[in-house]
Amino acid sequence: MARLLAGAGTANITPEIGIPMGGYGARQGTSTGIHDRLFARTVAFADGATTLVISVCDLVGVGAQVVDRVRQLAAAELALPPANVLVAATHTHSGPLAVNPAEPTPFTETLARGILRSIKDAVAALQPVSLRVGTVTVDTISQNRRDPAGPIETVATVLAATPESGGRPVVTLVNYACHSTVLEYDNMQYSPDFPGAMVRFCEREIGGTAVYLQGAAGDINPVWMRHDFAEVERVGGILGAAATRLIHELEPLGNGQWCINLSWSEDIEKPAAGTLLTSAPLAATQLILELPRRPKRSQADLEAEIDQLEGQRSAAADLTARHQLTARINQLRTEWAVASRPANGPPRAAIALAEVQAMRLSEDCALVSLPGEFFVETGNAIRAASGIPNLLIAGYANAMLGYVPPESAFALAGYEVGRADLEPTAERAISEAAVAAVRSLYAG
Repeated sequence: MARLLAGAGTANITPEIGIPMGGYGARQGTSTGIHDRLFARTVAFADGATTLVISVCDLVGVGAQVVDRVRQLAAAELALPPANVLVAATHTHSGPLAVNPAEPTPFTETLARGILRSIKDAVAALQPVSLRVGTVTVDTISQNRRDPAGPIETVATVLAATPESGGRPVVTLVNYACHSTVLEYDNMQYSPDFPGAMVRFCEREIGGTAVYLQGAAGDINPVWMRHDFAEVERVGGILGAAATRLIHELEPLGNGQWCINLSWSEDIEKPAAGTLLTSAPLAATQLILELPRRPKRSQADLEAEIDQLEGQRSAAADLTARHQLTARINQLRTEWAVASRPANGPPRAAIALAEVQAMRLSEDCALVSLPGEFFVETGNAIRAASGIPNLLIAGYANAMLGYVPPESAFALAGYEVGRADLEPTAERAISEAAVAAVRSLYAG
């Protein structure tokens, strides 16, 4: 079995000041400054026959134009096939707006070449490593934003690529699901939000390159005291401290750790946390799905139903009934806002293309991508059905199809349903494809 290699690279992808920012419809004006730079952070894995790269950008999303261009450049300059290149976003709401254009723009090319720089640096830095993985409880910084009693991501999964010769990780990859929205619409400075604070914490404490891999965070928001940069550091610090603690606890894997037993005059071994992963040939695959889009209602129809429901809400005495009516009203108001936007680019097609990508990193660790905003329950269900002990979920990856709620969520309405562009059956189709893609890498 060939040795596993890993390397990391980063590239500054901060755009110029004075352009529109993405993430909030209520935001007015253009960016006024840079509080923290935005980066593309890439980890590369290689085994002599196959090279896989995972690039995560401090952006609200990465459109198909960007992903396609990165893959074209990586194929031309590094001979990497498209299935071996994954491009995802941290989903910060304090970055530029123009990340999903209908047609290529100058920023598309600039961004793609920045991501390519990080890929090339990661490949150039490849060195022999061992992989360690574990989970750590992180349940105080997020809440389900549709139902406070609903599910959240209660653990972060941490993957560490440690030099074969020992020492601190070359790469620390932290997979967690939570919207990057500590900062609100009134912030006009570029910032990676709490994922940036998390990677800074990890890099400061344990060295190497840290990467925040956003999960299925479509219905999960951060818990905050204020919408300011001090709070960004606090929330990011909680996640970074948890990941750093786990990295220290993973280090004895393969090396051993002991405690002196004075009664027996013996050194007793203490099992380490986590798992030392078993090498397997690296592999990747892609599946492309054709999914129908939801028909759009007219603004007049939406306004009529909103007026009717608002009357019912005013008359409702039961709090549960008012909550249900408010969720439906918020869905319809969101649909109205979407319908009011001027059309840009070609007419909206009835069918959307959705990519699911899977990568095998070891015998019992893999990664699967989801092309948009999926609920945390979707990520959990994919993990459970995959049969892989350690499955990383890369949300907001390889284009941006918006919200893809579970079919059951449509009866409960709400903002995310109002923003959903695909038919309610899309989540199930993509989930089944994700499980199939992962399993195919281990078949036979």
